[in-house]
Amino acid sequence: MNASIQPGKNSLPTFKLVDELLKRTTSRCPICHAPCPAEVWRSGGIQPKVFLKRICPEHGEASVCIASDARFYWLSKGKSENGCCSGQACCASDGSPAGTLGRNAEPGDALGVMEKLSTCLALIEIVNSCNLSCPTCYADSPVGVGQKVDAVPLDDLKRRIQGVVDRKGVIEILQLSGGEPTLHPQFFELLRWLQDHPKIDYVLLNTNGVRIAHDDAFARELGAAFRYGAFQLYLQFDGTQEAGQQFLRGADLRATRERCLERCREMNLPVTLAMTVTPENLPFLWDAIDFGLKFPNVRGISFQPIFGSGRIPNSQSNRLNTADIILAAVAQSSGKLRFEDFTPLPCGDPNCATIGYLLKIDGQIRSVSDFIDFTQVQDFLSTKVRYKLEDLMKCGCESEPLGELLKKFELDETHTFRLFVKPFMDAATWDEDRIDRCCTHVIRPDGKLDSFCRYYSGFADGKVK
Repeated sequence: MNASIQPGKNSLPTFKLVDELLKRTTSRCPICHAPCPAEVWRSGGIQPKVFLKRICPEHGEASVCIASDARFYWLSKGKSENGCCSGQACCASDGSPAGTLGRNAEPGDALGVMEKLSTCLALIEIVNSCNLSCPTCYADSPVGVGQKVDAVPLDDLKRRIQGVVDRKGVIEILQLSGGEPTLHPQFFELLRWLQDHPKIDYVLLNTNGVRIAHDDAFARELGAAFRYGAFQLYLQFDGTQEAGQQFLRGADLRATRERCLERCREMNLPVTLAMTVTPENLPFLWDAIDFGLKFPNVRGISFQPIFGSGRIPNSQSNRLNTADIILAAVAQSSGKLRFEDFTPLPCGDPNCATIGYLLKIDGQIRSVSDFIDFTQVQDFLSTKVRYKLEDLMKCGCESEPLGELLKKFELDETHTFRLFVKPFMDAATWDEDRIDRCCTHVIRPDGKLDSFCRYYSGFADGKVK
C-alpha cells in the first residue's frame, strides 16, 4: 500500500494517500463464477475510488471499480428488523450464519435468509416470452407472441403469490415481469385479482410499452382496469437520444416509448421510466430527467447501470456504478441537482439503492433537499423502498419548511419526481454482503424467494427453473 505523506505547516489541505481496507466479503470469480474471498478497498489520493478485489484459486486475481467516487460508497451498519444476525448485516464477511451463501455455506443454503429479510419488492415472471428480441436482456427471454406465448398458468401465479403473503404478510410492491408481462392471455384477470387482494398494496408492471403503444384494445382495457394509487407502469426507457438505442434494443424504439407515454398521460396512468445506462447514453441522463418532468403522470426515473447477467452482446470492460450516475446527472443539470439530493436507502444494503427527489413548483424545478435534510430520513425509511412526499414529514427531522411548502402549493404526488439509482450485480461486482441484506426478491417457480441479483446471475447455484 502507499506510504502516508505527513503534511507540513504550509501544506495543502490534508487528504489520504494510503489505501484503506473497508471490509472483507465473498465475491465470485468473473471467469468460473466460483465463490472466493474478497476485499473492498478505498484508494488513496485526491479523488479516491473503491475497488472490489478477489483471488480465484484457478484463475488468479481480479479487481473492479465499484465506486468511481468513494463518497458514494456506504458501509452497512445493519438493521435488526432487516437481518438475522442480531442487528448486524447478515454477513458473508463476518462468518456466515446458516441460510447465507458465505464462505462456509453450501450453495443450496442461501434461500432461507430471504424469508427473514424485509421484502420491499417482490417480482414474479408471469410469461417467459417477449415481443422484442433485445440484444441485452437480464431475463434472456425468447421471442414469442400470439399462440407461441409461454405463459405461466394463472392458478400457479396465484398460488405462488399467496404463498408469500401467507409466510410474510403484506406485499408492499408486487412487480409483474417476464418476458413481456402484457402478453399474458389472462393479464387482466390477474390484475383484478391482485388489486382486490387485501394484502397487496401496490402493483408495478414492468413493460417495454409496445403493446400499450400499438394495441388499441389492450390500452383501452388497461385504462379501465387499473386503480389509481395502487398501480404503476415501470416503462423500459433508454433516453431521448439516438446513441445506445441499437446496442440495447436492436432498434430505435423512441417513437414507441413516446406513443406509450402519451397514452398513459391520456388515461392518467402513473409511470416510472426505467433507463438502462451504458457509456453511450450516460451523457444524456439529465435529458431523460427533463423529458420525464414534462409529463404530469411520470413519477420519476430509475437509472440501472448495465450489468452482465442474462443476454448481453459483449463483456462490460467499461463498467458504470452509482457514483458514475450521480456525478453525471449533477454535472448535466445546470445546478438543478446537487449531491446532497441523494441518499442511500437503508432497507437493504445501502449500496443497493440510492434515491433523490425533485419538486415541480409553479413551473420551476426545485430539489427536495432545499426543504429537508435527506440524511435524516434513513432510520424512518429502514424498511421502505416506496414512500410518498408526505412520509418525509414524519421522519422526525426538521421538516417545517417542507410542511409549509405542501400547504402553500397544495402539493401532491404529481408535483414530485423521484430519482432512483439501482445497480444490480454480476460476477465481476459480486458482494455477498449485499445479497445477504437484499430486499428486492424474486418469487421463483417453486414459490421460494430469492435475491434478484442471484436469481438472474446465471450461476450454477443461482436461478432455479
